[in-house]
Amino acid sequence: MDNKTENVSAILFDIEKISNELKILIVKYNKFFNIAEIFSSENGGKTRLNRQLFNENHEDIQPSILGISLCLDESLTIVKEQLKEVLKLCGEAEKLEVSNLIFDDENFIKMIELNLKNSLLSKELKSKYLKDINNILNLKNRLFNLKYYLDMFDTDTFDKYINKLGVEDLINSTIIFQIIDSYALQYEELKKFEKEIINLNQKNEKITNLNNLNYILELHKRRTDNFIYADVRYKIFIDYEVETTLPKPIYLNKAYLENILSCFIEQSCLDLIKKELKKGKIQKQIEVNVLVTKATIQLIVKNNGFEIKNINSMFLSDVDNKTILEAKNLAYFLNGKLDIVTLENEGMQYSLTIKI
Repeated sequence: MDNKTENVSAILFDIEKISNELKILIVKYNKFFNIAEIFSSENGGKTRLNRQLFNENHEDIQPSILGISLCLDESLTIVKEQLKEVLKLCGEAEKLEVSNLIFDDENFIKMIELNLKNSLLSKELKSKYLKDINNILNLKNRLFNLKYYLDMFDTDTFDKYINKLGVEDLINSTIIFQIIDSYALQYEELKKFEKEIINLNQKNEKITNLNNLNYILELHKRRTDNFIYADVRYKIFIDYEVETTLPKPIYLNKAYLENILSCFIEQSCLDLIKKELKKGKIQKQIEVNVLVTKATIQLIVKNNGFEIKNINSMFLSDVDNKTILEAKNLAYFLNGKLDIVTLENEGMQYSLTIKI
């Protein structure tokens, strides 16, 4: 293992292809905001949203999103092979399963440290392998974070919503401008993705406020209003309140913070659906609070969904636990503390605490 494990761009071997697809995507996204084309005139002078243009642009965008997704999947395959290589050198290849890269990083590293204590390897090699593994896991999380952004600007959710609208909805000015605003929020996620690609090896950035969380929460509010699970549409309400002012500038991976918050919301949606499937139709509600003190930043997400009694089961290496495991892994690299509690007869609460 050499220092390439510390360099994200060495893993994203097809970075030029991703950058080219991004240039194409940005041009295509701008079509959603071309006032001269996105409206058509009805008889009687009424303005109507041009659904066909939105549908066609959506279809045009999907190949680019698929192309980027495949590039990231190829990169994750390389990460997996590098991890297997180091585990083999450590004598751990047969003991630890890494086929889907979905596991608790902190627990994974602790198991390797414990096993290496009884190893005959030199102290220098043990230290080197642990460093290599930490670097590889960091790469894995950055790649998963890029896939998260890809999902956030995928136009599929809003395209399905537009197709369900009736004729009267398409001439309703309130609905029209909500749709345009929703695509604008997704466009912001696309620009964030572009920034992440340009600054692949940058871990933290200086931030003076948490205004960015308002935008991601507003996007989630619109997405969950049309949440699709197993081809069934669910209406989920989100209320949020964000304290945006920080007592002093801090260095933080803002992308990871947004992803963790999104993971909490995604898991809350699954909790709500699980409760409805088991208990019958319910009012599905998610409450988000971002609290800032002189010493900490806290993200707190509550829902009135299914109460998961065995919290530890959520950290087992399982595809069904991907959302929470990703949040925990990102929290680990932020030196943050993730907590999950069952609210008796109320639902679930997910929180992250970061020391300033």
